[in-house]
Amino acid sequence: MEYSQFYIGIDSCPAGWISFYLSENLNYDLSVFKTINQLWEKYCNATLIMIDIPIGLKSQGPEPRLADKAARKYLTGKRSSCIFPTPCRDVLDAKTYEEANKINKLRTTKGLSKQSWFITSKIKEVDFLLRNNKDARNVFIECQPEICFTSLNNEHPLDHYKKTAKGIKKRHELLTNFYKFDNDPLQMGLNKFLRKNVGIDDILDAWVLAIAAFQGLDNIKFLPEKYPIDSNDLPMRIAIPQFKRYRKRER
Repeated sequence: MEYSQFYIGIDSCPAGWISFYLSENLNYDLSVFKTINQLWEKYCNATLIMIDIPIGLKSQGPEPRLADKAARKYLTGKRSSCIFPTPCRDVLDAKTYEEANKINKLRTTKGLSKQSWFITSKIKEVDFLLRNNKDARNVFIECQPEICFTSLNNEHPLDHYKKTAKGIKKRHELLTNFYKFDNDPLQMGLNKFLRKNVGIDDILDAWVLAIAAFQGLDNIKFLPEKYPIDSNDLPMRIAIPQFKRYRKRER
């Protein structure tokens, strides 16, 4: 049974999307959904959803999204490569990488990286949902796990990549030091999902996004502070959560 207020962190994974559900009473659950629409059907009453996928796309122009530029600066040289170049809107209709690369060059003068192409289908899923569902548009916020971990680490970008043993250990320590659940969410995820479907970093990313959402809108800043709106009325911004302690409630 879901509580009256609950928060969701979402990360893409090989199986689709992994979600970290966090109730106002600090109950949690991990689930995997094949599509973002299936996830929204399950969690359409969420108070806030943080998702690691670009929301709001440029139509043209050589400059990157201001949000991406600001996020790279915030993460410094240590982790700035985690922010992939966001494709322009017309790329979402491309059927092949070659076509997408050509379109992006035509609209922005820049080619499309393979990394960006690999997440284009996920961007398209979320974009379609938000363009056609006002309720979802009011709940979903673009956030980036490395930005969350940096904020959680006293504004210091982490030294090690998230897939390395040291990187995994540090991220897990930051999460468990912030709030230690009775049962470790990482262990739950490892027991629940096959590695070919969900990676260790996917679990940690969804986890940090959920506790970021739990902080509430009052404890979120945006990059950039004055963010533009795209041609479909979607904000081009990336959230920086200001982590407080968990707001413990009486059961």
